[in-house]
Amino acid sequence: MTISTLTNSELLNELISRGVLTQSQADSAVKKADRVAAKAAKAAALNTLKTQITEAITGGSDRVFSVKKTGNSVGVMDLVEAERSQVLKALTQLTADGVFRKVGLVGGVEKPTTEVNAFQIRYIFDAAVEAPADEANEEAAEEVAEEGK
Repeated sequence: MTISTLTNSELLNELISRGVLTQSQADSAVKKADRVAAKAAKAAALNTLKTQITEAITGGSDRVFSVKKTGNSVGVMDLVEAERSQVLKALTQLTADGVFRKVGLVGGVEKPTTEVNAFQIRYIFDAAVEAPADEANEEAAEEVAEEGK
């Protein structure tokens, strides 16, 4: 029997029997591995949800979204099947990624999010959101072109 053929639990049991580890250290290692696996699964589910949201909004003509449907915005929860907290996390990350722009919408007028309450937060999806990344790429291309002259 070699170390490469042992499973994690068999390896831990062997280390305990040889006195290298205590049972509490082994239990701690198992719990840590479980936490890491759960965290990875959660992150993968969130990335899948972000992809679903992006695909759902890209084809439509709507540009104002919120977590739940309101009178002046489309609810993302109507577009994808997920819990509210997960949709909110995904929208927050998509906003940080530049897919959405987070604003306060009061009577059809955009205001900073610091000036509105939580029920007036909306997520705007438009071409202006993606422009900064494109402008940075264009500027970098222009600098390279100028250096080549």
